[in-house]
Amino acid sequence: MHAEKETICMFTPTADGGHARYSMELLRAMSDPPRGRWNFELVSSENLHDEFKSDLYPVHPILPAIRDRSTFPNRFAWVVSRLMHYPRREAGFLKWLAEQDRLSGVHFQEWTPWLAARVFRKIHRMGKRVFYTVHNIVPHKYPKLIPKAVIHWWIRRACREADGLFVHTEALKQQLDRFLGPRAHAPIHVVPHGVWTIQHAADHPSLRERLAWKKLLFFGTIRRNKGLDLLLRAAERLPGYSITIAGELVDRDYFNNEILPLVRRLQAAGVKIDLRDGFTPEDEVAPLFASHSAVILPYTANFMAQSGVVYLALAHELPVVSSQAGGLGDLFREFKIGETFVQYTPEALATAVEALMASGSEAQLAEQFRLAKRRYSWQQSAGATIAGYAAAFAERPAADSLPADNQQQTSDDRTVETTTAQ
Repeated sequence: MHAEKETICMFTPTADGGHARYSMELLRAMSDPPRGRWNFELVSSENLHDEFKSDLYPVHPILPAIRDRSTFPNRFAWVVSRLMHYPRREAGFLKWLAEQDRLSGVHFQEWTPWLAARVFRKIHRMGKRVFYTVHNIVPHKYPKLIPKAVIHWWIRRACREADGLFVHTEALKQQLDRFLGPRAHAPIHVVPHGVWTIQHAADHPSLRERLAWKKLLFFGTIRRNKGLDLLLRAAERLPGYSITIAGELVDRDYFNNEILPLVRRLQAAGVKIDLRDGFTPEDEVAPLFASHSAVILPYTANFMAQSGVVYLALAHELPVVSSQAGGLGDLFREFKIGETFVQYTPEALATAVEALMASGSEAQLAEQFRLAKRRYSWQQSAGATIAGYAAAFAERPAADSLPADNQQQTSDDRTVETTTAQ
């Protein structure tokens, strides 16, 4: 299907947070200025926060909102509700989509792994293209009852059904290509993550003064592959430093069994630790970043993604101490906006923190911030995304025109399918 105008619908179910903000930033950049052949729309949750809406493109808040875990009487009820929510959500979206003749493609920012391949095929049968931004190659946390091999099989099947895949760095493109294996799959396009637009600016002292405070910030979701325990274990090697932990609790077992004991032990030893467990409201982010010396990203080898936090640090011009996990290394090889460490050890992290504080390179850091913010603009992201769309519409036949028996399975896929059928 080739139309004079191609209208792409962005599918982002979450009502707030990183994915909602990413979709808004990208859609705004793609819609302003107008892109001629291309139009864009957003489909999101019925409770989409007002701050993530825009007058630049149509917004359809039609997806059912997911209930908060705290509203359920027990874990079993919560699990049952989740298992019912996602199929109902996808079915409702497909019903709505079938009636939208103007839409020629859907760009998923989120998906349900076990449903995605089937959903993509149904969209193809409508004559529409399918795109997916691979924010995380594999889920940050696996359901305990589902084997990792099964989840990987779901992801590979869905990625092979897409017409275009988007990642944020060249390193993640290579990781995804290795993960998908030798079988043919959709082209993988590198779309750089943009620097977040600051909604509530805050005044802050000079960079030299902030570094002298020796105040370290861990910001973002608290789960094992974010390596918060590594930062806490490094604290013993950083006398005179304070640590603020501001993040939503995702992995409760990790937090209760590893993080809390470390925090209590360090506090008993006199280390200043400010623990803020929970979502940080938008108007509190800028003052939080302005009151610290550096943000710490001690992400582990299991982190196969790009970090939105590093682009928040760029927006607020806060130095970063980071591992090189996932796509982080690409950014730091291009711009020295702080210090990195390679070994996932408390010693390596502490050494990187001390190197940043001793650098005294305020002017150099300021220049690197300026260059990085210009390089990682949302207009750059928009152009790369649209180029991915154009390649799919120009070069690939509609997936629904392929014969049904064109989906051969590799031996590892057949093994997983047999296992799940038993």
